[in-house]
Amino acid sequence: MNSIKHFASLLLVLLFFASTSAIAKKHGKTSRLTFAAYNFGSFGKLNPESQIALLARLGYKGIILKSETAKDFQSLNMYIEEAAKYKGFKVEAIFERYNFNDSTARRERWKNVVDKIAGSETQLWIIFGKKEEGATDDFIEKKLREIVTYSSQKGVQVVLYPHSKCYIASAEEAIPFIERINHPNLTVAVHLCHEIRDGNGSRMDQVFDRVKGRIGAVTLAGTDSIADFSTPQLMDSSTIKPLGQGNFNLDRFVKPLIKSGYKGSVGFINFKIEDDPGTYLGTSMKIFKTLIH
Repeated sequence: MNSIKHFASLLLVLLFFASTSAIAKKHGKTSRLTFAAYNFGSFGKLNPESQIALLARLGYKGIILKSETAKDFQSLNMYIEEAAKYKGFKVEAIFERYNFNDSTARRERWKNVVDKIAGSETQLWIIFGKKEEGATDDFIEKKLREIVTYSSQKGVQVVLYPHSKCYIASAEEAIPFIERINHPNLTVAVHLCHEIRDGNGSRMDQVFDRVKGRIGAVTLAGTDSIADFSTPQLMDSSTIKPLGQGNFNLDRFVKPLIKSGYKGSVGFINFKIEDDPGTYLGTSMKIFKTLIH
């Protein structure tokens, strides 16, 4: 009799957890999305130790780094070593630009980045720069195949990074390249700021529906619904703000993101945000939690 009662109690517990799990899933609470931040703006002026300590204290799970200059590249080891000191924290990604008018050595520095992060969980995000003479779809595809092949041999995931005013400006523009190459180690990033600049703010559900299953990275920021292209400064400030600022309803981005099935890190892009880092990063984390729950 006792064993029957024990079994019945166990069954009720299992049914309870199954029920709450289904409810949580219905409301997007099983998205398992974590938050990371770029090292831009006033935050990027702190040293690597201070940056990572601040992010870890606020609940961020990663940092996203640029490798724009030789100094950026040389500092990567400091970030990698510092991140390893915090359980559950990592360098999420390092992004490189392939600018067609750069020197060959500069264009090909992505190989050095791949070698540095080989075998780690850090992704390589690759941006193809502004359109220049000689830059074609065929060239992009060939170069991207080369990058993916080399990176795969090193155990590094490649994410194609759409960027406004560049050869590939939106996630949907990236998808034909992803589909033609069709390699499991190649995915696409969806960046809210660049989608807004491309005029896609009102149709993010369609964007995510088009790219679902191919998403390797996601970033967001507070933004206005329409980018202000009056000046380069206004283009940036109208589409990259701390969370909670701007008139774009972030639910219009986060809900289709969760529906897409993406599981992983969401990056907070803080390009040229000069507010106090501890304040805006803390506020942005609190708002992010409300968005995903």
